[in-house]
This record gives sequence, structure tokens and C-alpha cells, in this order.
Amino acid sequence: MSSSDFPEDRIAFAVGTGRCGTKFICRVLELEKSVASVHERNPPSDTFHRYCKWYGISVDHEGFLAAKKREIESDLETFDYSFESSAYLSLSVIELYERFNAKFILLVRKPHEVVASYLRKGWYDKPFVRSNPDLPPTTQDCELFHHFLGRIVPSGEKFTVWQNMSRVGKLAWYWNALNAKVIEQFSHIPADRWRIQKLEDFSYEQYLNIAGFLGFKPTVSARQFDALAATRPNALDNIPSIASWNSTEIQEFETEVAPVADYFGYEYRISQLVQ
Repeated sequence: MSSSDFPEDRIAFAVGTGRCGTKFICRVLELEKSVASVHERNPPSDTFHRYCKWYGISVDHEGFLAAKKREIESDLETFDYSFESSAYLSLSVIELYERFNAKFILLVRKPHEVVASYLRKGWYDKPFVRSNPDLPPTTQDCELFHHFLGRIVPSGEKFTVWQNMSRVGKLAWYWNALNAKVIEQFSHIPADRWRIQKLEDFSYEQYLNIAGFLGFKPTVSARQFDALAATRPNALDNIPSIASWNSTEIQEFETEVAPVADYFGYEYRISQLVQ
């Protein structure tokens, strides 16, 4: 089934690094009576596809797309619009566009805030076991199997450098690498099918603009939007301060995030941020 078999402007996805507002935008759209809005709907299927895409494993995409088709068709039986917000889908943009003629929102957040949040969550807190960095890695020590599939690492010579980095440096690499890959995928689909939204600028006015871009008439009020924003869905407590980072962590962070931070217009020099 091709994209022409699906209704125009009724299917969309929000992607990103995680810790960037995907849960928030999902919760806002849940308030829209015409929109079926879900967050990370199918982690096992989606992270397996992400794993294969990242490590360049040639697979048939049809099982992944068939699962998405069932989910979307179920949404559209009851709602006018199908929306899924999931960082797990950040490497699946091309396939989802080609099959569903979908639209995409890349949610981005200041790199030091994403890194600090993932430090709190415990990402990359255990040694990564790998003898041949040119081959896709096998299972690592993670609480859930789909966490292993989703927590990508570099390959080749970069893996050796990455393996010796601090956790700050490893997470900085992740923020840059995943955002860069989404931007690269966007370059292969029409410009009117995607947009980038900074979390820091995600106001009610921006929400109305997003609704117009996606193609549905918003009914959520400014009061509802602001009340949900105040609750900070999926927020974590006791986030470590960047002021506690040592000189090695600072140097690794600034080096790794610089390319994409410049692209987005984010300040990433820690000496400026701590002020």
C-alpha cells in the first residue's frame, strides 16, 4: 500500500532525542477531541527498526510498517487525525513518509539540558561490551531489551574514542548524532512535510501554528495549554547541574554538540551557560 492510499494531512509523528518534549506535545494533543495522540506506542518494534537503521543492517521494513498501518487505521476509525510522538521513530522518517505521506515535527531542546536529564536517567552508566567496533553490537546490560536497541553508539574508530569519554561526552555525542540524522532524513522529503520546534519556544501561539501545519483545527485553549506546561510532563527531579562538570566533561560536551548546536542556534559554551 502506497502513501496515496492514506488520507491527506491526517497522519503525523513527532520525533527527537528524548527528554525534548515528546511527552508534552503528546499530552497537549490528547486534549484535542479530533486527534488520536499516543506516546511511544510500540517500543519493541520501533526500537528494533531504529537499531537496524542506525547500524546499517539491511532488513525488510514491511513488518514495522504493517504494525504502524494497523495502529493508524485503528486511530482513524474513531478520530480524524492520527498522531504519534516517539523518539524511537527518529531514524524511521523516510519509511514513514513514503508509506503514509506523514508529516513530522522534530522537537529539540538545549543540549546541556538533554544531557543533564539523561545523566539523571542513567544512560550509558555501564561499560559497553564490544570487541569489533565495525560490527553491530549484541545485547548489553540494560533493564529492558528495547533500551539496548534504542541506546545507539558510534561504530568504527569513533567508537574507541566514545568508549573512553565521560558520560557527559557520550551523551553529548548522542544529542548531536541523532539530531543530525533526523535533519539528514528531512533533506530527502519535501520541505512542507516537516518542521523543527524548539522546546524553549513552544508557546501556545506556536502550538496553534503546529496545528495549522499538521492540518487540524485546534480547540485546546491557552489556559489548558499553560496548565499542562506548568505540570512539566515526564520531568525529573534532582537534575545534576552543569556547574559541577569537570574540565574534561566540558571539553567533550562542547566538542561533540558544536555542529548541530550551531545549526539550531543554541549556546553550548559552558562558561556562558553557567552565567
